[in-house]
Amino acid sequence: MNIQSFVEAFSSESDCVEFLAKRRWPSGPVCDTCGSINFSRKLKKVRCWCCRVCGKEFSVTVGTPMEHTRLPLTLWFLGIFLIATSSKGVSAMVIKRQLGITYKSAWFLCHRIRALLDQGDELLKGVVEVDETYIGNRGKRLSIRDDVNDQPKGRAGSRNLMVVTAVERNGRAKAKKGKTHSGRTIAEIVFSWIDLKAILVTDELPAYRKIGRKYSAHFRVNHSRKQWISCNPLAVICAHTNTVESFNATIKRAITGVWHWFSIKHADRYLCELEIRWNMRKLSFQKRFEQFVGNVPSSRLSWKMLTA
Repeated sequence: MNIQSFVEAFSSESDCVEFLAKRRWPSGPVCDTCGSINFSRKLKKVRCWCCRVCGKEFSVTVGTPMEHTRLPLTLWFLGIFLIATSSKGVSAMVIKRQLGITYKSAWFLCHRIRALLDQGDELLKGVVEVDETYIGNRGKRLSIRDDVNDQPKGRAGSRNLMVVTAVERNGRAKAKKGKTHSGRTIAEIVFSWIDLKAILVTDELPAYRKIGRKYSAHFRVNHSRKQWISCNPLAVICAHTNTVESFNATIKRAITGVWHWFSIKHADRYLCELEIRWNMRKLSFQKRFEQFVGNVPSSRLSWKMLTA
């Protein structure tokens, strides 16, 4: 699917509503008031149904980040398609120009699209590479959106945000910001992400030594001695962190080339977008879009909640 075929498939509001309804309600419309399934009638309002049991009206967008949106679903779908199919993301400024809306609406739309994404709580398994990377603030300035406590001192005393990343070999990725660069912070994140039966592969950071004792096996590579890969003939795998470093490079390229800068307050939202797109890297554009829209049943994200 390219952008031309996409626009042809979702050229009207009714096309988008029909597609969204099938993704949200495979067994038929579900009333958000009484919970009745497939016992409602379609109204002339393009997004609305009326429940035959309780008599309440409900919309296909209720209970989702799309609820009460003033933008047509055609623009929503096009924004989702652009974000899902880009290599490293799309900035709100580009969305503003492409969709012909204000920057405020574009920024809000991008964050609501990110709210559709949900990785779930499934643990990473198999061979899992773990690393940490640091994201520097442009000009080393504090953001008016961030609290001073959200600006930790990183290595060499600079105010850089630490991001912990973990990637399965040929599998999924996870990323999350850390308030500090301490071993305790890294351990809490790693233990919440990775199955204890997994094989852990890290660099020589001392914090990983204690963490690695909890796992079935722990392999390390010493980058300070220019050891990038270690292949022991008695080991079942080759130890390297090339996969997770590739993911870290994607994060930094997205910040440098797409967003240029983002608030630490919303860092996890941007990281979630990057990890979801990494996990879908082998899917076609159509499958990526369907997976984005397939995650629609989620909580509403209002402007007040986003900027609080």
